[in-house]
Amino acid sequence: MNFIEAVQSGFKNAFHFKGRASRSEYNFWLLFLLIIFSFSIEIDPPTPAVVHYFNNGSEQQTMASDHVKDPLFEPFNSRLFSFIYFVVLLPSMSLTIRRFHDIGKSGWYILLPITIIGIIPYHYWTCLIKGNRNTNLYGDNPLHLNLELLNKTPGFNNNDEYDNNGEEE
Repeated sequence: MNFIEAVQSGFKNAFHFKGRASRSEYNFWLLFLLIIFSFSIEIDPPTPAVVHYFNNGSEQQTMASDHVKDPLFEPFNSRLFSFIYFVVLLPSMSLTIRRFHDIGKSGWYILLPITIIGIIPYHYWTCLIKGNRNTNLYGDNPLHLNLELLNKTPGFNNNDEYDNNGEEE
């Protein structure tokens, strides 16, 4: 799956929490998020909330008392970033759940980063581990169709990497 197909698939399957998503689809989606979030911050940089008030006839400015000072939440002071974040939230959750299905794990593993230490296995499983080669509890291999098409292509020989059972030699 290439970059454009992964982004299209991410939005097309935003409400599909069943099935599987390949590692390439997930990683290309993360790249897409990095690009659009970076551009959104460049176009509309986060600005702290400023309150204007008059004191004895002179205008003064001060930070709003509810201003978030945590750098983790600083991008949410950008309206464009916040809008894009909430637009891609559901497709991202759906894709992550389907990615966990691809490696044979429950979609509830999406809650793993809440434990803080769970961030490490979360990213390891979603970004690095290959999905199950065959059909698993959650459906068919999402790359299976692509491999069938490639095997039917003249001049393509995929038998070098796998034996007859589809296992690596």
